[in-house]
Amino acid sequence: MNIRSKSWLVAFAASAFVYSQAFAQDIATGLKQLDGNQACLAKETFEKLATSTPSAENQFYLGYYHLRTKQPDLAKAAFEKGLAADPKSKENLNKVGMGAVALAQGDRTGAQTIFAEILKATKSKNVEVLQRISEAYTGYIVIDSLKPIYKTTDPAESIRLADLAIALMLKSGAKNQEVYMSKGDAFYLKGEAGPAVSAYEDAINANPSLGKAFAKIAKIYWGGRNLELAQTNFKKAIEVDPEYGPANKEYAELYFYVRQYKPASRYMDAYVEKLGVCATDDELLRSAQFNFVAEEFAKVNTKIAKVMSSGRTSDVLYRMQGWAAYKENQYEKAIENLKKFIQQAPQKAIDNDYRYLGNSMLRISPADTAAAVAYLEKAAEIDTVDNGYKEIAAMYNGAKNYEKAIEYYEKVIKREKNPSLQDLVNLSLPLYNVANRIFPTGADSSALRQKKRDYFMKADELYKQMLERKPDYLYAHGQRAKANYYAYTREEAMANGLAIPLMENYVKLAEEDKAPMDEAKKANLKSFYQILGAYSVITLKDDAKAKEWFTKLITIDPGNKVADDFLNPKPETPAAPATPAKTPAKAPVKKA
Repeated sequence: MNIRSKSWLVAFAASAFVYSQAFAQDIATGLKQLDGNQACLAKETFEKLATSTPSAENQFYLGYYHLRTKQPDLAKAAFEKGLAADPKSKENLNKVGMGAVALAQGDRTGAQTIFAEILKATKSKNVEVLQRISEAYTGYIVIDSLKPIYKTTDPAESIRLADLAIALMLKSGAKNQEVYMSKGDAFYLKGEAGPAVSAYEDAINANPSLGKAFAKIAKIYWGGRNLELAQTNFKKAIEVDPEYGPANKEYAELYFYVRQYKPASRYMDAYVEKLGVCATDDELLRSAQFNFVAEEFAKVNTKIAKVMSSGRTSDVLYRMQGWAAYKENQYEKAIENLKKFIQQAPQKAIDNDYRYLGNSMLRISPADTAAAVAYLEKAAEIDTVDNGYKEIAAMYNGAKNYEKAIEYYEKVIKREKNPSLQDLVNLSLPLYNVANRIFPTGADSSALRQKKRDYFMKADELYKQMLERKPDYLYAHGQRAKANYYAYTREEAMANGLAIPLMENYVKLAEEDKAPMDEAKKANLKSFYQILGAYSVITLKDDAKAKEWFTKLITIDPGNKVADDFLNPKPETPAAPATPAKTPAKAPVKKA
């Protein structure tokens, strides 16, 4: 052979090696894309390989892609082309592919026949053949649910074949991580979590950067409620294989499960980012849900807008847009979307749909209060967790519509099995305020006086209930004293003295209270000292007791005129002496 021929052969061999290496890299890339839920990119990779070079190997991986994406009919067509491309090969993986299709279609006997033929032809000595049959018998376990894609499985046979492959590898020193992954999947399918974890760990020993093995271990620990080890393994999966997106997704779901919404949103965003163009509308919407609970509403709107731009509309999209708009204070947009959602899917509406719609309607101008409250009432009726009537009552109380506030605070207490102290306070406030608004005058003054008294007494009943629960509750003591005083005219209150012991008790408690003097306590003491002083003068005729009260009053209110006038009476100014009348002058004596 001349030198030129030798050179040509060397160059040809080298180019063939580079060519085969490039194809191997493309197959590895496609498999990584397939494992990473980037099915659209995997499809492009495998179709390109099968089109440019329709070899048996390339046809097999195209068929394998179809099999893994629940398209067994398309997989069968690719495997048939692969068999035709190399009909004489005893190790043609497309034969395994045909058996896997039979399993996928529920034909267990047909699959067993096909597998038996290729195992016999290879004498059960081909590791890759053993691995691919082992994997087929697991039904292809997916990471999100740890369940098989196809129902017809045989985990025991999968483990047997994996062990045969492992024995061959131990003899030859070869490494095939997928053998251990198939074995782990088969054990998990049998319900044997411990051996499954051990098999996945063997896969990691074969390839320490195998993120999907760490992720499956994490999922098993999560299923066993060992959240600490689950978290450790998710972190490791992301660390050793940063491009393996499903680890981010499952880690996000774990954070969501434990209600840590910020990191959940962060990892789900990372997952969607890794999916890139392969992110489906459902995956975008799931990540938008995570953004929502993390209160990242701008991201929610962006993702929903992207989904809807593709022509997709659904009631759930309207709900999410409505919720996000409400949280972003975009009330008109919230109303528009939530109304569409409720119109399209009233059977799906939950309390927050009505609550956000009602609150949005209250925040626009002019507000349709009646319609808004109708939605809020609907929310309150179906809410089994929170007492929605509190929100309506607080709205009316804030608007100083005390009669309505009373109506809804009464509904709050009726709903509660054991009303809280705050519930009692909340109802007492509008009762007291309504009473203060009534001014008995005119022809109806007697009826109005009784109505005023009734409101004060209803409030007083609530103050009593507060003190039964918390005997030293200074606020309730003060309110009882005021309600029993202002329920009557000044003259009636001075005569019946009902409020006096209540005020005296409040003064005693307030003076003993070690907390700093606040404005409410100071205002009550000023009012009570003055009333007690007046009662001592008017009813008790006890100036010494009155002096005691007014002295306390002038101490905390130095400019108080009532106290000052009593304690420092001004001396009476004596009347000026009357000017004596002048004596008329005598008439001169007329001389005769």
